[in-house]
Amino acid sequence: MTDSPAHDGDDIYDGLESIMLERRMAYIRQVSVEDVSNMFPEAPDLPQDQELWALLDVQGQPIALANSESAAKLSAMRHDIETVSVH
Repeated sequence: MTDSPAHDGDDIYDGLESIMLERRMAYIRQVSVEDVSNMFPEAPDLPQDQELWALLDVQGQPIALANSESAAKLSAMRHDIETVSVH
């Protein structure tokens, strides 16, 4: 046995988050107009049926907004951000 302290799940998550931030990773998800107004308070009024996709950092903070999933992926690529799957 060792005398090293046990690690809880939060320590592991914090370590992974740090690594992901350093590697410039983010995820893409479809968002509603209501989500957009919360994420981007400066965004103009948008039609309720507008299809929108957000590029979010590992902490869920918005990086970019696009009108298609492919445009969000392109934005990530242009800024050397690797997109990852979130389940």
